[in-house]
Order: sequence, then C-alpha cells, then structure tokens
Amino acid sequence: MNFLKQRSISEISRNGPWRGLFILMALLFVLTVQGRAQTRQQLVQLVVQLEDSLGRPIPNASIIQRGRGVVAVSDANGECTITTARSLHVEVSHVNYLPREEYIELLAGEVQHLQWVLRPKPQFLDAVSVTASTMPKELRKIASSVSVLHRGAPELQQIQTIDEALAFVPGVMVDRSRGLTTTGTHTGVILRGTGAANRTLVLKDGVPINDAYTGGVSEWNSLAGNSLERIEVVRGPGSSIYGSSSMGGTINLVTQLPTDKPIVGADFRYGSMNTYQASLKVGKRFAKRWGAIAFAEYKHTDGYAYMADSLWKDHYQKPKMSLLNINTKLTYDFDNGGMFIATADFNQQEPISGTSTIYDDRTFTGNYQLRYHNTEAKFAPDIVVYYNLQNRASHARAWNAEELAFNRTNYISRVPLDTYGMIAKVSHSVWNHDITVGADLRFTEVASRKHYPEKGDQNFSGRQDFISFFLNDDISFTQKLHANLGLRFDRWANRNGRFADDMSGDGVFIAYDNAHSSVWTPKVGLTYDVLANLRLRSVYATGFRAPGAFYMYNAAPLGSSFRLGNPELKPERMRYSIDFGADLQLMDKLELSATVYRSQYSDFLSAVLIDASEVPEYFDPGSLPVRRYINIGKVGLWGLESSVKYNISPFVTIQASYFHNQSEIKKYEPNPEYEGKEMNDNPRNIYSGAFIYDNPRIGHISIWGRHTDTFFGDLENTAEKKMDAVRVVDLKLERRIGPMGVNLTINNVFDKLYYGSYTSPTSYYYAPGRTLFVGINYQL
Repeated sequence: MNFLKQRSISEISRNGPWRGLFILMALLFVLTVQGRAQTRQQLVQLVVQLEDSLGRPIPNASIIQRGRGVVAVSDANGECTITTARSLHVEVSHVNYLPREEYIELLAGEVQHLQWVLRPKPQFLDAVSVTASTMPKELRKIASSVSVLHRGAPELQQIQTIDEALAFVPGVMVDRSRGLTTTGTHTGVILRGTGAANRTLVLKDGVPINDAYTGGVSEWNSLAGNSLERIEVVRGPGSSIYGSSSMGGTINLVTQLPTDKPIVGADFRYGSMNTYQASLKVGKRFAKRWGAIAFAEYKHTDGYAYMADSLWKDHYQKPKMSLLNINTKLTYDFDNGGMFIATADFNQQEPISGTSTIYDDRTFTGNYQLRYHNTEAKFAPDIVVYYNLQNRASHARAWNAEELAFNRTNYISRVPLDTYGMIAKVSHSVWNHDITVGADLRFTEVASRKHYPEKGDQNFSGRQDFISFFLNDDISFTQKLHANLGLRFDRWANRNGRFADDMSGDGVFIAYDNAHSSVWTPKVGLTYDVLANLRLRSVYATGFRAPGAFYMYNAAPLGSSFRLGNPELKPERMRYSIDFGADLQLMDKLELSATVYRSQYSDFLSAVLIDASEVPEYFDPGSLPVRRYINIGKVGLWGLESSVKYNISPFVTIQASYFHNQSEIKKYEPNPEYEGKEMNDNPRNIYSGAFIYDNPRIGHISIWGRHTDTFFGDLENTAEKKMDAVRVVDLKLERRIGPMGVNLTINNVFDKLYYGSYTSPTSYYYAPGRTLFVGINYQL
C-alpha cells in the first residue's frame, strides 16, 4: 500500500511539471487569442445620463455589471461612462432610488448615449407591511407600531443568527445567553417587557411557528439566514389576526421568492471558538410560469467556558453545536394572476452542553407549506395548508468521578411534536372598505417519553386544538383618515392529556380531563395624516396565550426544583394595550418614530413554590423544592419606543433607538408581598445606535453600540439575581471587489464581561466575550 502511494507520488513529481507547463501554455494561448479577438472588436463608449422624473441629475449612483461589480459611478451631473466591447447586463443602484435593470445592446458607432430615469424609493410611510393587517397595507394606513428590516439592511449583514438582527429594534430584548451554543427555547426574544419569549408570536411567511409544547419558538436557527427577504416586527398584541401568543407583539420572517434575474450567492465565515458557517443559495424563474429557489446553511461552534473560573471544574466540557438548514421553494404562476407556492424546510441540530451532566441532543425539524393566493381577483383568496414536525432526542450523561468519564446515563428522552393546520382568508374591496374574512385551524400533538435506566419510564402526552374565525376591515374615511378594525374568535381545547410513571414501583397512570375555553380578541386602530410626511396613530388591542402541554401535564425535575404541571391552567390574557404614536419623515434625510403605550395582562403563568404536602403521593420530588404552574395576578406595563435615522449623505447614515419600559405586579395571589415588584427579564432602559458608511465602490463599515439597563432575573426581585447594566460595541467591515466580498466582524469589541443569565451565586453563565470572524462571499 505504501509502495503504491510512493510510486504515485513519484510519478506525479516526474510528470507534474510537464503537465503544469502544458496547461500554462494552453491557458496563455487561449488568453492571447481572446485578447486579440477583443482588440479587433470595436470598443464602444457608453455615456449614461441618470435623472429623476423631474429631469434633475442623480449623482453617486452605481452601475453594477453582472460578474464584475461596480463599473461606473455617476458624477455631479448624473453622468457616467462605460467602455466595453460587448453587450452587457447592468443594474443601477442608489440609496434613495429603486434599482433599475437594463440590457445594453451595442449599436454601430464609437459613442452611444443613454438616458435613464430612476424612480424614488417609497417613503417610510409608503412602505408596505404584510403582517400588521390581513391585507398588505402601506404603513401610513396601519395604526400599529411597525419596524421592517429589508434584505441587505445593515442589521442583517454578517449575522450569525436571525434573532441577532433584532437586537437594535426598539421594544425588543434578545436573550441568547451563551452565543451560538444557545439552542431551543433558551433563546429569548421578548417584546415590550412581557417577561417571557412565549408571549411573542413568531411567524414564517405568515404561519405561526410557536410550538404547543412550551409556547416558545423552539429553534430560532431552523431557517437559513440567507433566505430572508425581510423581517417585520409589529409591537403590541396581534391576537385579533393571529390568535394565541401574540401578547407583546408579532415577528414575521418573510422568505425570498425566485425572480427572473438568477439568484446565486455563497458565503463562508470562520472565527472565534472554532466557529464556521457556510451558506449557499440559488434560484430563478424559468419557462415563464415556473420558479425554484433553494437555500442551504451549515454552522458549527465549539463554544467556550461560560462559567467563572471558581465554578468551572476541570472535567466540565465546553458546549458544542452544529446545525444544517435546507430551505426550498417552488412556485407556479397562473394566467389569472394567482400564484401557487410549495415550501419544504429541513433542519438538523446537534448541540452538546452541560456541566456535571452532559446533554447530548439531536433535533430534527421539518416545515412544509402549500399556498395559493391571488391578489388580483375581485374576491382575493389566500389559502395555506401546513405541516410542521419536530423530533427532539436527548441523552443525559452524568459525570462518573471513579472512572473520570461521562458514562452514567441519567435518562434518555424523545419528544415528537406534530402540528398541522390551515389558514384561509378572502379579501374584497367595496366602497372605502378593504374587508377580510377568514378561518384558522391548528392542531398539535405532543408526546414526551423519558427513560431512566434501572428506574423506569416517565411519559406524558396531549394535544391542543384551535378553531378560529376572524374579520378585519381597513377603512379609508378620507385620504388622510384611516381605521383598522379587527375581531377574532378562538376556541381552543387541550385534549387527551395522559401521564404515566412506573419509577415508584407502583405504576401510575393519569387521564386528565379535557380543558377548553373561548376567547374574543378585538382591535381598533386609527391613523391620521397631518401632513404627507407626518402621521398620528392610536390603537386599542387585546391578546392571549393558551397554556402548552409542558405546563399542564409534565411532572419532573427541572434545574434546581421539581416542576409540577397543572391541567386546570387558564389562558393568559392581555386585557388591553393602548398606543399613541407619531411618525415623521423629512425629505430623504430624516425618519423619526415614537410610541407611548400602556398595557395590562392577567392570569399570567408562573411556577410558584408549594409545600411538599401538596404534592400527590405518586410523585417523588426527593429533596428538591417543588414549584407548581398556576395562573396568578395582574401586571401593568407602560413604556416608550422611539427611533431616529438620519442620512448625512448618500453613503453615511446614523441611527439610534431608545426603549423605556416599566412593569409592576398589581396582584400576586400566593404572596401579596410580590405586589409592586417588577417583572423578571425586563430592563427599564435600552439604548442603541449605529454609524453606517456604505459605498459600493469602497466598502461597508458600521459601528453598533447597545446599552441594556439593570433588571431582575426572578419575580422575587432578588438582589443576588439582579443583572448589571452592560454596554456592548460591535464592528462590521466589508470590501467588495466585483461580485466577491471579504468581511470582518468583531462582536463585543471591548471584551466586556457580563452575565448572559444568573440563577444563583453558584450557577450563572457569562455571555461570550470578544469574538472575531472573517468571511468571504459571492453574490451574482
């Protein structure tokens, strides 16, 4: 075997130089012939005049040629010159105007003059939201407080995870305590200080992806970041349209569709903690009617020692995580203006984490959608059927001090979770009304199977069903005064709750009674255009969240306590939320937005300490304290969301946001001493800002800063669990050379050491320190 290898190497060494010389000569010949052929071709000078609809010249516009990048930039007179020997396909790009694509076919003559008119980008108030109403609407007609991040926005550049892009949106708090190694529902995106991530509804192309297990978004990483077309954040309850979980607000992840222009992109990044991520996308419309697009993404990280040196033991292992995303979409256009979209998404995630116990997890997620919509029809239909499946498997291994290995199995668990449903709506415009009626059917089945070696099994299962109907009316009283009226009825039921435990010697089996409830959620909103660039808005809305199976049927150790489910839980209710806001845009330079709100919700879910005597005898919590999930009390919230964006020049932008939120527990039935305390995970103040320089010919540089005020990690407002204020600065750099780009990202530039989460003096996690990533990308 070695002899054969040596012979091969020797043959290559003998023949390699000759083969290399032959290839080099062939390449030189081809390049010479091609160069001579181009020399013989007549060079044509293209003089392009760029102007707006009023005939005013447009300076600093970039002419981008496919495969070459920026080939010219217009001067102060709106002119630019391109010298070429062949026809070419170009795109005109400018920060204040819509892009324009042109195919230039060379004509006879040495100079060719072209004149192109660019259309201005929609004003901030003219931008369209597909989330804040049942029909796509301009923001000036939407009463809710809305933020939209479009593909290519600075917030979406060079990100590791999708939720990272939301950290600079006012009203949003992102909690990813251990960086990229944070997985599952440990990732928190909280809107308006509601205290829990599962009080925020997350949609993918308009379909809820919150699960019925805990109500949270299990895998923020299950969607390739390069597949996003935009992210829409609607603050304030949206249950009148989307139902359960939309109490603090709604986040819609809208993915790209194939276009006539080929979509080709690739990206690779590597950096701290042996972290690398690679992505690829390709797509196009073809045969006039068909279109296809696919996205793939792979990430891996080795993590870091996330506890203080005094707590980190020698046998602890740094967490690891790897995941693979594949997102695909197929489209078909009908003659009548309708479109059919078939979507299939796959996610495989493998995190390994823990300290004295290692949790070796495997999660598979599949999301499938079939959708038909026709916005041109008189009665415009929009129908989507979907099936989401998830399978979580975990192997918990404890440290064996005698054998110095993690080889003692604590348990092996598997949690399959299936959700299927349909959302159907029809919209029709009559007089000054845009009316939508619809139905939303959603059914979820969940099972938790956990095996403890030499002890037995502990399983629970159940299902949650929603049958809902909604009505929405967008009214234009005048060109300046608009209203949004919404009403939704939800009938939810938790059925077939089962619990089985044979670890105590005597088998325990419980069949819980079915639980059901009906909820009405109205919404009333008004907007008034004081001027073409200034609007005032106000909205009244309500929301709710139905309890998940985990809180109703589970009974098992969790962290430092034994958690006892409660099948009699009621839904949490956002009794009301009232907003008053204003938005102003001055020319193409300045955007201002501010919203003041007051909210109150009741029956919020919490795990409270109970006496061991209250625990049913068939449960064995051991020496652990017992917490049971119950509905308790009332909470009042009020706050301010504000943002400003100023374009200093076509290439330089500064932006800032300020979020103030105060919460107070108004009523806490188990312990009145809690009344007057603040909600957990609720900083009073969050400031953020950015300086952005983006010049297609030179490159991109942006500096991002964020200050998060102090907040408590528990409802008791324990001093030892109070999180200190923190300031973090990030830096992004990119340089493009034709279709290629190289980039550098430094997160936490000043290596600030701060807590990502803090549960006790003997158990707390540090957020990642300074991390550095370099990357290369290609974009056709």
